[in-house]
Amino acid sequence: AAASRKGVRAMCGEVWSHPTKKVVAASAALVGLYSISLGVLQLTVGRSHSELVDSLTLGGNFGLTTLLYLLLRRVDDCLARAAVFTFLSGVLQPYSSVLFEWAHAPAADSADLRCRSAAACAALDAAVANGTAPPPPDGSLPCGWAAAQQLPCLSPIVYTWVGVVSSATLAGGTALYATYFQTWSYRSILATSQAALFLINLLDNVFVARLNLRFGVSDVAFIFGDEVLVGVLSRLQAMPFLIYAAKLCPPSVEASMFALFMGLSNFGSAAGQYVGSALLRFFGGVEAPAFERLGAYVFTRTLIGATPILLVPLLVPRGTPQSTAAAMGARISGDVELDKLKGGEDRQRLNSSEARPAAEASSEGDCERVERTV
Repeated sequence: AAASRKGVRAMCGEVWSHPTKKVVAASAALVGLYSISLGVLQLTVGRSHSELVDSLTLGGNFGLTTLLYLLLRRVDDCLARAAVFTFLSGVLQPYSSVLFEWAHAPAADSADLRCRSAAACAALDAAVANGTAPPPPDGSLPCGWAAAQQLPCLSPIVYTWVGVVSSATLAGGTALYATYFQTWSYRSILATSQAALFLINLLDNVFVARLNLRFGVSDVAFIFGDEVLVGVLSRLQAMPFLIYAAKLCPPSVEASMFALFMGLSNFGSAAGQYVGSALLRFFGGVEAPAFERLGAYVFTRTLIGATPILLVPLLVPRGTPQSTAAAMGARISGDVELDKLKGGEDRQRLNSSEARPAAEASSEGDCERVERTV
């Protein structure tokens, strides 16, 4: 145990004595502590003091962004801006399950009777009156309320297949990137894919307004098409991020910095859910059975989701996936150090190649002098 403690102290001492390692460790600790604090805050007082929690969440997200940038810029400004974009691109995509609650149908054996037809509800009422069926639980919503409003009532099987198709389209996004986008700049890829996602998310407003049925597009076909396009574009966005995140990692902390990038990406998505919940509470009434102001919520969420486009020129590194980290604007990275090492090796080879003819000439002169002496 003593040896283990000694090893931990030595490791911590090594981290805090190295400037780059210290900054990356402090950034990771900051993100971890904030994520835990935010989760505890949401669980403990999220319902009783929702407005206070929403304000603290929004302010905390941008406070974390500022502190993270100030910390990481001590290592490299390009790295700091890329890390901030990774987090904010998730935060500025508000998400909630309200659209699923509005559109889905429960399982056939569920006590939730929202999608029963009028005839089925009448038969159930008669069975309850005759004592041949149990009454619905207290506080349950009326039988058939979703079917009466002509909501989509998509079955669990449909959503299962939607998930399968969405996963399969990830390969399509990878193939699209490898075929057409490898020579595009990071900024062009991310701005184009984000703009396309914004246009696709606008289709949620069409779905909520039920306009797809007026154009003869069924709910099932509409949601499958939407998920296919979203899956392809999401993968197209992820590919350049993975590449520049790997290239910008400083030497000696490559694994830690890449893990921090991934953590910021995942935590940004989770923080986006908190923002989506705050947006729901702001509009109010976006819940079953009436789902009042659902259209306004979806439209506002879509507009907020477009804001990362404005951040691309400011925060995303320049260059293409073929560019070195130095060409992307990084001062310290594995690529920069490798270029320096290669430059040193080249100079060493050049010096040795220049010295070799001189040594050979000197050797030939010595031989001639020996022969004349003999």
